[in-house]
Amino acid sequence: MEKIRIDFSDSVAETLLIPLWMRAEESRRSDALFHDWLSCSTVDRIDYDFTKFSGDKLSALGVAVRTRFLDEVVERFIETHDSPVVVLMGCGLDPRFQRVRNSADALCYEIDLPEVIELRERLIPASENDIYVGASILETQWLDDIAERHPGSSFIFVCEGVLMYFDENRVRSVITSIAERFRGGELWFERLSRFVCRNADRHKSVGKTDARFKWGIDDPTEIERWSPDIRLVDTMYYPDMARSRWGFAGYVMRLIPLLHRSCGVWGYRFM
Repeated sequence: MEKIRIDFSDSVAETLLIPLWMRAEESRRSDALFHDWLSCSTVDRIDYDFTKFSGDKLSALGVAVRTRFLDEVVERFIETHDSPVVVLMGCGLDPRFQRVRNSADALCYEIDLPEVIELRERLIPASENDIYVGASILETQWLDDIAERHPGSSFIFVCEGVLMYFDENRVRSVITSIAERFRGGELWFERLSRFVCRNADRHKSVGKTDARFKWGIDDPTEIERWSPDIRLVDTMYYPDMARSRWGFAGYVMRLIPLLHRSCGVWGYRFM
């Protein structure tokens, strides 16, 4: 089978290959936190030197932890809400909707840049209840379209491995735009601390691409101050999940607040 060559015009788009490879590697472990055979087969179909990410063991575990956590968040939302609509922002080549066990009970929108969606269609074709949208998450037209199509539905937005590549003004615009349009909905996103953002050049995997981190945040209540409609639901920090897998490094990170809360997932509800 002829492999597909990757040639993204956007440097951030290339970073989607990092978690793709790391999900595949996690799935092949005997103690895997999840099994994602679609990511494994997708890696095998792409002509790209994934081995340059192989030395980043801690980031790989971070990807595994956040994948498992967000899969469970989405599954729980589908179980507990009527007419659930899942919106995956910056979906890349993540088959999250194919991976969650109750996806048949929901509708999904996958949003990413047109060149990413074109590649995704070739590798992971859309299905009847999984709709692909080629657009920047910074735009608002796709938000208006989805809101108009599904009045009365319950919405959950997931943004993983994306927001840290934009400056704070753009991140704030994205989050407040969703809050204004989707009252009662939820947003869960991966965030980095300001310390990690300042030391972006030291990131073993992202440093192998031309992309760079631009936004970090330390206080989850800061997001609430962006709009009176935003309420914090939960926070998760990577070293607290799958503790046996982190070993001594995780023990040290949990002792030092600067490291403990350096990476994680925050969830919010729009009132």
